[in-house]
Amino acid sequence: MFKHGAGMIGLLVSQLGAAGGTVSLIPLYQPAAGAAPVAFAVGDFNRDGKPDLAVVDQRSATVQVLRGVANGYFEPWIEYAVGINPVAIVTGDFNGDGKLDLAVASQLSNTVTVLLGNGDGTFRSFTTLEAAGPTSLVAADFNGDGRMDLAVSNASSNSVSLWLGLGEGTFRPAINFRVGENPSFLAAGDFNGDGKLDLAVANLGSNNVSILLGTGTGLFPAILNFAAGPAPIGLALGDFNRDGKIDLAVLNATGSKSSGFMSTVSVLFGNGHGYFQPPISFVAAAKGSFLIALDLNDDGKLDLAVTDPGSNSLKILLGLGNGFFEPPLSFAVGKGPAWIAPFETGLIVANSLSDSLSVLTNR
Repeated sequence: MFKHGAGMIGLLVSQLGAAGGTVSLIPLYQPAAGAAPVAFAVGDFNRDGKPDLAVVDQRSATVQVLRGVANGYFEPWIEYAVGINPVAIVTGDFNGDGKLDLAVASQLSNTVTVLLGNGDGTFRSFTTLEAAGPTSLVAADFNGDGRMDLAVSNASSNSVSLWLGLGEGTFRPAINFRVGENPSFLAAGDFNGDGKLDLAVANLGSNNVSILLGTGTGLFPAILNFAAGPAPIGLALGDFNRDGKIDLAVLNATGSKSSGFMSTVSVLFGNGHGYFQPPISFVAAAKGSFLIALDLNDDGKLDLAVTDPGSNSLKILLGLGNGFFEPPLSFAVGKGPAWIAPFETGLIVANSLSDSLSVLTNR
């Protein structure tokens, strides 16, 4: 592993063998993304056809933009101030100019900062929205007017706030929807097959998931609650049993006595009408913090990738295609892995305690 040096970041190497192929994690060395990277967004911010990164730096309350060069390398960052204790970031074209913008949720300042992109990899601060202990963000068109909206989960008010976009980078006043206690993560999908976006919210304090069924107008009058595992902190959507209906994979921060108090993933199978079956749980990590769903070994079955700061590793649960998963495989990354996303032909991980990124490339 490369060590963090002056103005540089270490990228880690390992290898994953799987039934459908092999994922090789190739070591790279590149400019640092600041201290305590806890989340990032991937996008082509300068429109050169290469993926760039916008990395949330929790300690300095900034976003660092790293311009992609090629093959996982990046140019040094450009830094932008946001609110205190930023925890989540999303991309979207909020002013309709065809250039990617950013929205950043900051928990201690109770704000969502919108940065408008200039199309050359630089951004300008444009507006700030008031939230209530925001934990997660989603950017999507919830009312079908062709303009990007923002939804945020609020831990302090046990709610979800929706800002409908006006198409100029500004938003209508927030519409608030009550959910479970201490909502920790938010995801959007069509859970009842009506062609309108719904929301799923993991509620850390009430050990459940709230499903907000959308009307396509920006309203969510029907809210359903389904049991998850203990202390859910993350969500991933996918058709894990290949029945054509969206399922939920919920990451639980604490497990049970039977799991040795390891973090678990609870899978809730969807029926296509907005309802979900009782959860089936799998041991996932020592102390899981974030998960995504994707097909890592190209076998047509969705797998799960879980960051595990408890063991400074990445856990891979290979899917069997029936909603069940193989025991987790473990691969070393940096200290305090906090966020993960698909990147080019592999994965990229933000390591919050080693101020590093781990790039995992499938060769």
